[in-house]
Amino acid sequence: MDIGTIIGCVLGGLLIFGAVLFGGAEGAFWNTPSLLIVFGCTAAAVLIAFPLKPILRSFAAVRKCFVNPKIRPQEIVDQVVFFAESARREGLLAQERRLESVRDPFLAEGLNLVVDGLPPATVENILTADIEAMQQRHQQTRNIFLHCGRCAPAFGMIGTLIGLVLMLSSLETNTVGPGMAIAILTTLYGVVSAHLCFLPIAEKLKQLHEAEVRLKMMIVRGVLAIQSGEHPRIIQQKLLTFLPPSERPDERIAKSHEMQTIPLPVVNDVEERKQAA
Repeated sequence: MDIGTIIGCVLGGLLIFGAVLFGGAEGAFWNTPSLLIVFGCTAAAVLIAFPLKPILRSFAAVRKCFVNPKIRPQEIVDQVVFFAESARREGLLAQERRLESVRDPFLAEGLNLVVDGLPPATVENILTADIEAMQQRHQQTRNIFLHCGRCAPAFGMIGTLIGLVLMLSSLETNTVGPGMAIAILTTLYGVVSAHLCFLPIAEKLKQLHEAEVRLKMMIVRGVLAIQSGEHPRIIQQKLLTFLPPSERPDERIAKSHEMQTIPLPVVNDVEERKQAA
């Protein structure tokens, strides 16, 4: 789980709830018609602006904001270096039996294209096209939340105007205060939902998208380097440039281990070792 996202959501909710609670008028901050105007009209606007499938896909994207990625960049680097070392010993065609053990689908796709013997330019074009298609999908999902962030305050203002019209239509001295409070409450709902929910989710999705693009570009570099027969040490140094300095392994540890990478758990390799013994 992403602890930072969870802490932010809980902290924001507690601060707003605490402010309402210490104000001593909890019931004054709940109004069903205001909620319907803000969230109902925002949902309607999103349905008008976007197709249904991307909207449904956006719910799965929200879940990614609270879950850390299963595959870390360092694992990808180790796998690429392992395949580079194995390809130098056994050749590219011999790596086909290990592809099922690759956890990342994009890396498996790239290695499969290399094993099939496609030209490097074709491999790069296919992988780059996959990345571009992913960018379009991610941008559409992010646009949905940006649209929600724009619509929620606008419909909050519309709800406030509706409340003011209803209040002024039957204006009385003793109803001005409560009527004004209910009218302004709609704007409060819209602003809070936009700046504590929709816009932060859109920004988090942007950062997750940029991290995934960097990871896929690193995979493309690694796959092409394996196909060109570069030394595993050079490949590792190229891929480590995509990682922050804090996530890169210590150079002294790498040299002391002489670039020994962790092999993928392949049953055939275990059997070969037993036969050799």
